Amino acid sequence: MQIAKYPLFNLVSDVICSLDICDGIYISLNDIDVEAINPYNMSTEDKGHLSDPSFCLVIDKNKHKPELASITFIISCRLIKRSRVFIRYRVDNSTDLIKIRDDYSYVKSSDVTMMITHSELQKSCKLFPALNSFRNINTRTKNAVYFLSLACRSWSWLESLLFRVNALETLISASERENNIMKKFVNRIHDLIGYNKDDLELIYNIRSELVHGRYEWKSGEENLNLNRIAEEVCRKVFRSYPKTSIFE
Repeated sequence: MQIAKYPLFNLVSDVICSLDICDGIYISLNDIDVEAINPYNMSTEDKGHLSDPSFCLVIDKNKHKPELASITFIISCRLIKRSRVFIRYRVDNSTDLIKIRDDYSYVKSSDVTMMITHSELQKSCKLFPALNSFRNINTRTKNAVYFLSLACRSWSWLESLLFRVNALETLISASERENNIMKKFVNRIHDLIGYNKDDLELIYNIRSELVHGRYEWKSGEENLNLNRIAEEVCRKVFRSYPKTSIFE
């Protein structure tokens, strides 16, 4: 079997042995043999980073594209709860190291957890296939999941906020051009999940200021708070969107 292993950074869990996410994908204890990896592109720091995580995401390459499957798993973790879990490396067939550290950010916020329990991770068994099915409904849903994946990869709160609002707007916009877009954005999301309209207006205004060149720098803490709102809205929308039913 051709496999790809992703060490899962900042995942603390009570998973004892392994947990199947779907056919061909599972979480296992980290058994990467660092000494067996081809050393030509591996530093001392890399060795430590490969051995530090307690768990790996293991993907059968004959059944899944590792790049797509790994980000779908990260998205599922972020939809379960505000988690720090992320990936930096991929090890193919136990010997070949691929560095992907520039694609995923370290979540520094103090109110994000590293703990995802076994029972919480079991939700990934529903989330993972549901996200793939949702992605394949049409171009709209595919783009929404794509924007959500970019938010998980963003190194700045501002970028993450922008991609999350893009994901939301992609889902709730009409197929034809509309007027009063912000009002419709706010009302449609409020009608769907009952979220505070003032907060929805705040995050949409930031998106508009950015794309139309009117944005002036706000404090990192303010951008973080706005991104928290956008993250919570995305979590609630993706959980409740009629065609997903991912927590049912």
